[in-house]
Amino acid sequence: MEITSRIILVIALLIWIFLYAIRDSINLKTYFGVFGILRTKVGMRTIEKLGNYEFWKKLAILSIPICVIIGFFTFSSLIDSTIKLLSGELPKEASKPIIFLFGSVIPWIPGIVGLIVGVTVHELAHGIVAYAFRQQIKSTGLLLLLGIPLGAFVELGEEFKNADKKIRGAIASAGPMANIIVFLAVVLITPQLYAIPTELTITKTYASPAMGVLKEGDVLYSINGEKINSLKDFYNMAKNLKPNEEITITVLRGNELKTFNLITSNEGKIGIVVEPSKNLAFVLNCCYWTYWMNLLLGFFNLLPALPLDGYYVWAAFPRVIRDLKLKIKSLETLVEHISNVLEMILNEKNLNTISILIWWIIFGSMIYSFI
Repeated sequence: MEITSRIILVIALLIWIFLYAIRDSINLKTYFGVFGILRTKVGMRTIEKLGNYEFWKKLAILSIPICVIIGFFTFSSLIDSTIKLLSGELPKEASKPIIFLFGSVIPWIPGIVGLIVGVTVHELAHGIVAYAFRQQIKSTGLLLLLGIPLGAFVELGEEFKNADKKIRGAIASAGPMANIIVFLAVVLITPQLYAIPTELTITKTYASPAMGVLKEGDVLYSINGEKINSLKDFYNMAKNLKPNEEITITVLRGNELKTFNLITSNEGKIGIVVEPSKNLAFVLNCCYWTYWMNLLLGFFNLLPALPLDGYYVWAAFPRVIRDLKLKIKSLETLVEHISNVLEMILNEKNLNTISILIWWIIFGSMIYSFI
């Protein structure tokens, strides 16, 4: 992975030097010499085609209460994790910016794939809902970090700032909701990949009974006479093993099948780590980081802090609640009182104060993680 990381960084840096040199001719705007925004009209046709459907507007407005609930959970988790960080319950590394985790905690290629999917889906959703509300879309384009693509973006026109609170909240909610939907979809799809036929190679023997008997590089063939053809087969077999149970395990070592009789540990384990083929492992790794990146992007963006989407979503919430009285006549008075209280709490002044608090917490935690 170290060699791969270096190659990726070198290639990205060479691409960045080239793009930076011709930045004026390709409409590339750079920031601090490392970030870039490449504005294009690519993607506009997709946004215009999908944004013509009226149901996006209703769906986005319905998403606002859901997003507020998720945002409240994220805000509570932020406070809780900050307290645990300062008390020493969480390691300092837990608050490091995600960009510093690439190449160590996060593998480069799967991590970048997940980030590109997350950012692109997020921005595309904003664009589609904005177009459905007939908001101006100035441009689309590509976000770059030293030549590494971070995903696509959609640039809204100035009229977004003056739009009705509910419209702004609906447009803002679309991005995080799209990330959460992608997260859920990948979580549902990934288990199906475990049934794909593949060789399972033993990469580590970490305890008895496997240690000293099985070797790294052995290909798992069968357990108790049942052929192991996939990760699903292996996990199903492994979870049914009992403590101190005698089992027969057959592996392919070189070109020869070897069979061993083992007794499982007190926990009912063999003591091995297996990996599928490189191609399947890569796909699974991309899925893993795609759902994590989408989860993080979706939840983080729903914090009620400018310039995050959550600010506009929370500001629109009282208006959405107020509109309920038009549909639920029997609860008109109660809904009116609830919306009035929410408007007092979630007014612009209070949300700006909350924004400052959130960014102080985030940046303070980041600085603390490097001390």
